[in-house]
Amino acid sequence: MSHEVLRRRCLLKDRDGHVVETPDQMYRRVAKTIAKIEGRYGTSEQLVQLLPEIFYKLMASGKFLPNSPTLMNAGRSEGLLSACFVLPVNDSIIEIFEAVRNTALIQKAGGGTGFAFDRLRPTGDRVASSGGTTSGPISFWRVIAETTNAIQQGAHRRGANMGMMDVGHPDILKFIHAKQDQMSFNNFNISVKIPDSFMSSLCENPEAPHMVTNPRTQQRYAIPRAVDLHTYCIQDLRPFDEHQSDCFTVFDIWEMIITNAHATGEPGVCYIDRVNEDNPTPALGTINATNPCGEQPLLDFEACNLGSMNVSKFMLPDMSDLNWQALGQSTEFAVRFLDDVIDANHWPIPEIRDVSLGNRKIGLGIMGFADTLVLLGIRYDSDGAVDFAKQLSGFIQEKAHQANRKLAQQRGCFPNWKGSIWDTERRIPMRNAACTTIAPTGSISIIANCSSGIEPIFKLAYKRRALDGAEFVQLHPLLERLGSERGWLNERIRAQLRSGIDLRNIGGVPQDLRETFVTAHEIAPEWHVRIQAAFQSNVDNAVSKTVNLPTDATVEDVDRIFKLAYKARCKGNTVYRDNSRKNQVLSAVGAPDGITSSAPRPRPRVTVGQTSKFRMGCGTLFVTVNRDAEGICEVFANLGKAGGCPSQTEATCRTVSAALRSGVDPTVMIDQLRSIRCMSAAVAKKSNKGVDVLSCPDAIARAIEETLASKGTDLKSPFQRICEECGHPMRWEARCAVCDFCGYSNCG
Repeated sequence: MSHEVLRRRCLLKDRDGHVVETPDQMYRRVAKTIAKIEGRYGTSEQLVQLLPEIFYKLMASGKFLPNSPTLMNAGRSEGLLSACFVLPVNDSIIEIFEAVRNTALIQKAGGGTGFAFDRLRPTGDRVASSGGTTSGPISFWRVIAETTNAIQQGAHRRGANMGMMDVGHPDILKFIHAKQDQMSFNNFNISVKIPDSFMSSLCENPEAPHMVTNPRTQQRYAIPRAVDLHTYCIQDLRPFDEHQSDCFTVFDIWEMIITNAHATGEPGVCYIDRVNEDNPTPALGTINATNPCGEQPLLDFEACNLGSMNVSKFMLPDMSDLNWQALGQSTEFAVRFLDDVIDANHWPIPEIRDVSLGNRKIGLGIMGFADTLVLLGIRYDSDGAVDFAKQLSGFIQEKAHQANRKLAQQRGCFPNWKGSIWDTERRIPMRNAACTTIAPTGSISIIANCSSGIEPIFKLAYKRRALDGAEFVQLHPLLERLGSERGWLNERIRAQLRSGIDLRNIGGVPQDLRETFVTAHEIAPEWHVRIQAAFQSNVDNAVSKTVNLPTDATVEDVDRIFKLAYKARCKGNTVYRDNSRKNQVLSAVGAPDGITSSAPRPRPRVTVGQTSKFRMGCGTLFVTVNRDAEGICEVFANLGKAGGCPSQTEATCRTVSAALRSGVDPTVMIDQLRSIRCMSAAVAKKSNKGVDVLSCPDAIARAIEETLASKGTDLKSPFQRICEECGHPMRWEARCAVCDFCGYSNCG
């Protein structure tokens, strides 16, 4: 699988798309490109000669990997080496479309983007230049989303985004419900920014009216309960009064957040005051948004320059502990590598270049944490794991800061050091404004054959695709390794694991591994938060972490998790309830019971599909079934020259297409259309004429069924994100979509 990801994503190709380098050559290309920067800083000749080999060995051994854009693009003439950026969306039409332009340039180069939409004036607010009113933040957000849809990133992946809005913006209800139909803004993660004042009100006076503020005028309002959540405007709001009734309360807003998060996994929450408490350069402004996965809170125009240590590679030979000395030495070289990446980068726009070179932020994190716990004999859901997380993160933080201070002495502090917290509060010279983070490592953990970030092992057996296209079931790499080394993994056990039998119910598996090989859905939600908090206590930036919930988890569970994350001083949190994005067309808030609201998603300009030919009682029928990124989106049928009911067939196809784009399960359409009989088919059958189907609706049902079967995918889950590489369902991990089948990820 690691070779497949490298082949598709990172290895150089010729003009015809043929791979022209090996993984070993790729690591040498990257190492040589990054080490060249050392010549700028008066590094000793001896070290300049050694560093390409040191960087190469770090990567080739799987002990450290930079974010995948560095692997893809280092050494290319215009290669972008950073994964993601934050762009401002300011309140003028020129600045809004400047953000659209910058988004296009970044995503064309292969980067992801984060935005805060709360600087934009609310829907219906006055526009002085035209004398009219504004359509509001959601409409301009949609323009950015469509820009992302239109750009296929550097032939590697479609753009990932983060959208944020402060809970005190007048349009916050629209924002919270923007992804309710699960078909809008599918290239965005979204989070609500929640200040300490809101959380205090939630605890102390939850029935108080919720106050929102027009960012243009600073006038304060309350939102009446009678408004239509999707169409209200600023004129519908009331001047704020602490004693108002019939307006949405603080608890009402919180309930909307947790109810939607329970239903679809979004929005997440960002505790924005916690973020800005750790803003290393407050003199340059406040932090308003994060990167798409949430681990990098960034100023406007800042960039993610990320890399991760695979801590499972640093075990002592007897597996009794980590080799802390080796980990410390490698951490120092990893920090040096990431600092060099900043200078080697080809920045997409001048503003990003200037801010990134001024602050020189890096984000060194870890991967393989869950694997390391297994090797140490520690359960993920235990106090021992929390203690080890604190020890590990504290050690890497300390070594990263030591390396940073050393680089500052050799190369100088980051240019904006004066006035930063390193100057005014800590009096410490630093090369980089921030050093550490915890990223989801979607792609690079697959390349390194280890567990992702600090997430638990998701499952022990995965259906995957070989280079020749054949499907097979692969065991988690560490399980495979330990089974082979310790001699217990025979074909019987292997077959049972592949068939999905729980490890604890298989005879012959060592007891210690039964205890420690726990998967994400076996872990109580509170342990996810405790592990996240343990790492956050020793990280400069933030932690990307998903709390996995079982299907039967309740809204109250989400409420408890978000509050626990706040109490534990996490900077944000997100949940994903198993199956929550499957078969759901959510009732509109405020709609009568039993009435659902779901508009068909727009048809993209380009779709892909297949056409099936059927012999009918009245001739030949060609049925075309097309897909977009979300699944089947439309059906067309063309009758041969002898066909007899074109209008009815066209009506059926239009109805089916609208239903599918509105989220109706394709199998429901199959069940409704299959076996409908037509008189002409019955007559033809009696006359021994060859017919394939019973009617036009039956042919449409069979064509949809054939399309599902041809993808090798159970599409009974139309809202589950589909991998754009192979068409298989993806899973969510630390706000990152990952395909276990082919290894594709939209981050890392």
